[in-house]
Amino acid sequence: MALKVEKGDGVWTVKFNRPERMNAINEPMSVELLELFESLRRNEDVRVVILTGEGRAFNAGADLKAGGTPEALRDGPRGDWRLRDTVKAMRACPQPIISLVNGAAAGGGLALALASDIIVAAKGAMLVPAFIKIGLSGSELGVSWRLQRTMGISAAREFLFTSRPMNADQALGHGIVSAVVEPDELMAYGNQLATEMLQAAPDALRVTKRTLDAALEMPDPALLMELEERSQSSFVRRNIRQRKAETS
Repeated sequence: MALKVEKGDGVWTVKFNRPERMNAINEPMSVELLELFESLRRNEDVRVVILTGEGRAFNAGADLKAGGTPEALRDGPRGDWRLRDTVKAMRACPQPIISLVNGAAAGGGLALALASDIIVAAKGAMLVPAFIKIGLSGSELGVSWRLQRTMGISAAREFLFTSRPMNADQALGHGIVSAVVEPDELMAYGNQLATEMLQAAPDALRVTKRTLDAALEMPDPALLMELEERSQSSFVRRNIRQRKAETS
């Protein structure tokens, strides 16, 4: 299998599992990725997802060396469709996604990291857009959307135009990652984040993720506050019902 999925109590840890190819994306991996994240949309037992890579890399992007073989990532409409829909499925699934970048995150691998909610990098990790250096547009799979909102217009465009690698400390300075830790502490850090998130009410993570995404799109803060109030009211009503049930 191109993915390794470890199913814990409320937390699934998903690992890219092609360490011999720096976890580069081939056709089987693209199929498994889309199926996995689409399946999570209606899964109420999974509340947090951790995404990382086996071996020395997070994900090196498309496996260009697989060209001409059955495992080659199909380019053109079919390949773009599947990876694009995977990124969309990652945003649509209700669970917060924590990406633990344990090495290179390049091209499509960077796009997958940026599609998560929280990114933590190990010291020595590198972020590389890669697209423009292989004759493609520098912006693909939603990378430009998140980077311009995170880094600002000038810094994001310099990053994508030049495809200059960015190390973990630089990514922290730009706000792309929330923390940089020692490589041997990365998984423990991610597990601790997941454990803290599990202290929330069952639906709280789902509603918070949805509201945070909506906040990035709403031009009027008043509309956002209305959405937040409606969401919060549902939790208040539920808590009142639970207290009444406990005292009856």
